[in-house]
Amino acid sequence: MAMYAYIAGTTNDDINDKGSIACQIDFLKQTNVDYDAYYVDTFTGVSRARFQLQKLLMIVKPGDMIDVMDVSNMMSNIRELSSLLYYLDDLQITIYSDNVELDVGSIREHFTIKMMCRAEKLTMMQQELNRKKMCHLKRQIDLRRNKPVITKHDYEIYDLLMKSDYKTAQRKTGLSRSTLYRLKKRIQKQ
Repeated sequence: MAMYAYIAGTTNDDINDKGSIACQIDFLKQTNVDYDAYYVDTFTGVSRARFQLQKLLMIVKPGDMIDVMDVSNMMSNIRELSSLLYYLDDLQITIYSDNVELDVGSIREHFTIKMMCRAEKLTMMQQELNRKKMCHLKRQIDLRRNKPVITKHDYEIYDLLMKSDYKTAQRKTGLSRSTLYRLKKRIQKQ
């Protein structure tokens, strides 16, 4: 049975920043893991690749232990972490975190619950968006059914348009040519 340590974080040297490599190494020094068995993925800029984790996963055997400061550092999102935890559970790998031995199955269940909560939240957000779309569509349909009423002012603009051309009517009313055209057609349809 071999022990390994996995660290993933920023190059920030602040020992109080839990996302920094320095803080995680300081934490993992308290364990019995040999420094040669440390696998460190450094995040720089946009790159969040975990090449050292892939190397570690190639060499672990059933019964081995992986020591991490925070289980969530192992992957960048819950879906990937849940998949990794299922994989580690199949290999019968034990994970140590916060100086407490954690059964991979219980961790996996915890993150599966989180994934389900997130999925439920996304479903609720989608339902809310669909509800808003339906309200908007109903309003559009109502507006199309209830055509605007032609007012006395509209008739005055129509008379002006019939007595002059579009440019004169545009200048006097401030309406665009297309609006004048629609108004003319609406009145002529009646």
